[in-house]
Amino acid sequence: MTDFNPKLTRRGFLKTSASSVGALVFLDRAFWSMTSGLAKLGAPLPWFKGQVKTTYNYCDICPWRCGIVVKSVGNRVYKIDGNPKDPKSRGMLCARGQAGVSFLYDPDRLKQPMIRTGARGEGKFKNATWEEALDYSAQKMLTIKDRYGPESVAFFGHTSGDFWFTDYLSQAWGSPNSAKPSVSMCTTPREEAALITFGRAIGNHEPVDWDNARAIVLIGTHIGEDARNTMMQDLANARARGAKLVVVDPHYSSAAMKADYWLPIKPGTDTALLLAWMNVLIGEKLYDADFIAKWTVGFDQLADHVKAFTPEWAAPITDLPADKIRETARAMGRNRPQSVIVPGRHVIWYGNDTQRMRAVYIGNALVGALGRPGGMYFNKPPFIDEIQHPPFAATSGAGG
Repeated sequence: MTDFNPKLTRRGFLKTSASSVGALVFLDRAFWSMTSGLAKLGAPLPWFKGQVKTTYNYCDICPWRCGIVVKSVGNRVYKIDGNPKDPKSRGMLCARGQAGVSFLYDPDRLKQPMIRTGARGEGKFKNATWEEALDYSAQKMLTIKDRYGPESVAFFGHTSGDFWFTDYLSQAWGSPNSAKPSVSMCTTPREEAALITFGRAIGNHEPVDWDNARAIVLIGTHIGEDARNTMMQDLANARARGAKLVVVDPHYSSAAMKADYWLPIKPGTDTALLLAWMNVLIGEKLYDADFIAKWTVGFDQLADHVKAFTPEWAAPITDLPADKIRETARAMGRNRPQSVIVPGRHVIWYGNDTQRMRAVYIGNALVGALGRPGGMYFNKPPFIDEIQHPPFAATSGAGG
C-alpha cells in the first residue's frame, strides 16, 4: 500500500478556500431565496432568522411549576426549554411543557372571559373584559348571599396558591365551607396515616432519597403517567444506577415497562399485598432488627398480626402469584435500608385508605428506610411568618 501524502501549497489552499466561501455564499443565497418563495406561499420563515430574545418564567400547565427558558423572535414564542438552574426542571421538561408553544397559540385557546347569553347547553356566549366578568360573578354571589346566607356558597380549590381562594376569600365572605379535592383523593389519608404511625405528616412532595435508593417500590403512584418532571428524572437516574424497581399497577404503565418486577394487582387489594410483604420480611428475618429495636414500639404485636397473611393467602385476593409476592419482598429486604415504598396517592382511592397507608409506612419502617439514606427523609419547610389578618370565624377544612 502506498502512503497518502497530499501536497497542498499556499496558493492551492487559498484557491480552495475562496472556492469554498463562494459555494457557501451561493448556497446561503439560494436557501433564503427558496425560503422567501415558500413564505410567499404561506409557509413561515425559519424562526431563528432575526434576533432571538431569551426570557425566563415558570410553566403553569401543571402544579409542578418547572422553571423555563423561553426563546422568542419579535413578539412570538418559538421554543420553551427547562431552566438548568431551576431545581425542578433541571434543564428538562416533560412533553406537555415542551408543547407549551402549541398551547399558547392554539386557535381554540380561551383568551378572555366569556358570559353565557343563551340557555344552558345552547353554546351561546359573548366576550367580556375581566372587569365585566368579575362584576358579573360578584353580583351573582351577592344575590345568593342575600337570599340564602353566606354559608350557602362553598369554595373549592386545588394546587399551589389556592389558599388565597379556599382560606382567605371564604373567610372574608363569611363561609366556613371550603375544601380541596386533594383532601379526600390525594393527601389527607396518607397524612393522617403518617401522623398516627410516626408522628408527623410527610408533605405534598414524596420525600424519597432517590439518589441513594437501591430498591424502589411504586404502589399507587403515577410517575411516568403524568407530568411530575423532577420525580420522573429521579426515577430514570435511579434505574440508570441499577436500582431495583417494583411497580404495583393494574395496567402496564410507563414505569412498569422499565421495572424488574411488574405486579398487575387487582384494584383495591393493595392492603393484602402489603400485609403479605410484612409476613415475608418478618418471617424470613429480612427486616432491620436494629432499627426496629431502637426506633419502634409494638413489633411483637405486628409480627403476631401478620403471621397468617402469607403470600399464598394474598395470592387469590390480589390476583398475583405467591412466588412473585415473596420474590419482591425479598428484593426489598435484601436492599435494606436503601429500600423504599414510595407513598403514592392513587393507593388511597378505595376506602379504608388511612389503614392502607399505615401499612405502607410500617413496611418502610421494617426495612429501616425512615429518616435514612436511600429511604424516606423527613423534610422541614422554611419557617415563614403567617400573613397578618383578622381572626378567622371558623377554621377551614381545606387542608393540603
